[in-house]
Amino acid sequence: MQYLTDLYNEFLVATSAHKVFSTQVIIALCYTVALIHSFYRAFKHRELFSDFLSIAVVASKYLVTSLLMEKVLLYISEGGNGAFAQNIYLVLAGFNVLSMAILYKLHTKFSYTFGDLFFCIIKLTTLLALAHFILWFKLVVLFIQAEHAYIHYMYSFIVLYISIVLAVVMLFPGLLKTKLKLLLSPSWPFGTKT
Repeated sequence: MQYLTDLYNEFLVATSAHKVFSTQVIIALCYTVALIHSFYRAFKHRELFSDFLSIAVVASKYLVTSLLMEKVLLYISEGGNGAFAQNIYLVLAGFNVLSMAILYKLHTKFSYTFGDLFFCIIKLTTLLALAHFILWFKLVVLFIQAEHAYIHYMYSFIVLYISIVLAVVMLFPGLLKTKLKLLLSPSWPFGTKT
């Protein structure tokens, strides 16, 4: 358990000494590279427009939510109400749901094709929204702060895993056509095919 605690503190806990080189920076760079590469490939007609739209929405959402989280951390560090700031998890869940709605609308208006990357992003974003909502429900509605710390660990690892998987599938969408799809894109329990 100590190993998990140390891993959690190393990669996911925000500290007052902001590191220049962190997991979040690496993920943001991967998203940016994926967006630029996707734009180039879409411009040269070597990529589905569906993939470009999907990557653009995920990268934009990541940028907005990262900036929002940074504002909340600054608010808390300047003596703001920490209990009120916990509502950020509900806002993050809402942003994820909104990004899925925007992604769907963009596809129905401009793409007319739903690629593998679209379905993968919808599944992972649904899991991410659910994780944010569960943590908000625990902290704000049930007002359980320190107890059940395993929920915080699970939340942190789910968020990190999904962020890394999104970076991988956006950089290499072809992986979704291989056997690695089982690790990268969860299957729904009710057996829909994508």
